[in-house]
Amino acid sequence: MTTNNLTGLSRRRLLGGLGAIGIASAGAGLGTTAFFSDEESFENNTLTAGELDLKMDYRMTYRGGRGRLAELQQHYPDATFVDEDMEPTDEDTGVYLLDQVPSRDSYPGAEDWVIGANGIFDPETGEGEGFRREELIDAGDLDAALIRLADVKPGDYGEVTFSTHLYDNPGYMWIGGRLTGNEQNGYTNPEIRALDDLGFPTDDPDGEGQLADAIQAKVWYDDNCDNIHQAADGEESEGADVMLSIDTSGSMGSGSGSKMENAKAAALAFVDNLGPNDRVGLVTFDTSGSLVQALTSDHSLVADDLQPGNAGITAGGNTMMDAGVDLAADELLTNGRDVDQAIILLGDGQPTISQRAGTDHVQNAIDAAADAKAADITMFTIGLGVSSGSTAQNTLISMASSSNGTVLYYDSPTGTELDEIYSQISSVILTGETVIAEGSLREVLDALEAGIPLDANLREEGRVCFTNSVTRCFGFEWELPTTVGNEVQTDAVEFAIGFAAEQCRHNDGETNPFEQPA
Repeated sequence: MTTNNLTGLSRRRLLGGLGAIGIASAGAGLGTTAFFSDEESFENNTLTAGELDLKMDYRMTYRGGRGRLAELQQHYPDATFVDEDMEPTDEDTGVYLLDQVPSRDSYPGAEDWVIGANGIFDPETGEGEGFRREELIDAGDLDAALIRLADVKPGDYGEVTFSTHLYDNPGYMWIGGRLTGNEQNGYTNPEIRALDDLGFPTDDPDGEGQLADAIQAKVWYDDNCDNIHQAADGEESEGADVMLSIDTSGSMGSGSGSKMENAKAAALAFVDNLGPNDRVGLVTFDTSGSLVQALTSDHSLVADDLQPGNAGITAGGNTMMDAGVDLAADELLTNGRDVDQAIILLGDGQPTISQRAGTDHVQNAIDAAADAKAADITMFTIGLGVSSGSTAQNTLISMASSSNGTVLYYDSPTGTELDEIYSQISSVILTGETVIAEGSLREVLDALEAGIPLDANLREEGRVCFTNSVTRCFGFEWELPTTVGNEVQTDAVEFAIGFAAEQCRHNDGETNPFEQPA
């Protein structure tokens, strides 16, 4: 793929951030292999005016069958087995963690890696659990294609969850890609017989193969970064029961622009997006805990408590966080239904007082969350303006649930990111994560070739810029179905996926950097 013309200096491109990705296939049980390589080159990865810089990290797994670690380590020296929670294990599970960037010893597992992706690192103090800017990648950092697999068999599955980081300025973002190779690579006798049976020609050994149409693929907003697409339940969904638990301690402040007002506005937008079968309630916690509104299908009752100023909940007092969990959990367990149940807890500091016995307020909050999780309640936690690596942040991380190794903790350094965060949580528990493109690999790449605009908040009308302080994850998966047979023997595909960003200021996001000139 050649670099498109980028008007002005306000656009930052990360093309080939995943490298060009190739998959080679062999017929099941025949032991033949097809190795591929990619020589795509993406240039012009420079910082733009306004200091907009797009970086990425990724975590890549592969379900390729048992006994293949040594083979895979020829291309991925650090490849390991992972268990069902995507954590490294010594057992031959047939599931492999091929690669992750960054890859520090301090977070070899999925949970620690996601904390790093969602955390914040302060370059001035050298503190914080977040990824360092210099550890992340852009186009020129990849020496080879990201996925380099041979001897792929029907039934094999691979997934990459990658996250984007915008530095210095908010930006509009796009995703693009294209099929760069789909080779027949000659014929084997079993392949010829299979192609004849399917009515495909067998007279063009140097032509296109069948693999790009056989592989099924999907790209989606992976809003909880857990490598799994959370699909919508459909029109007949019974909905969900959600308790909002909001810190109303004195540090939340008051007045326009305060943490309190930002928190109420974002929670109100979340409530406005609830479906008719969803129920919601509200708990606050300061010097004590209060059940402000029990679970209700009348969303306006909770909306009334989230109005600006004194018309809604206000701040004052200490931080009894354990009560904020216990009251919400009690309401769900007492009045809940047989549907998904969740608590979304927002706090701006560590607990300073407890409802539970004892004076270890942090442990009491963690224990309250553990009890809720043990009752099959999903805990989402949001840190509003908490310092990276602080006791407050670590407490909220410990309180959050995990999904496939992913910690459901979200950072909001300034409060301006809360709308985006509540939108992500809404996708996970209410509406399902939005698919960008799916179908055969060819169909997905055809859809991406013209560039697809990405939206930071799919619940709002119009397209919303991505903030430069919230990490966003996107998933890409591929699978060669078990119904595919010898017709794809020796075939190989190569393709590229990339991202582009344009600073929001002075731009309207209408100029698609992937669009080919007429």
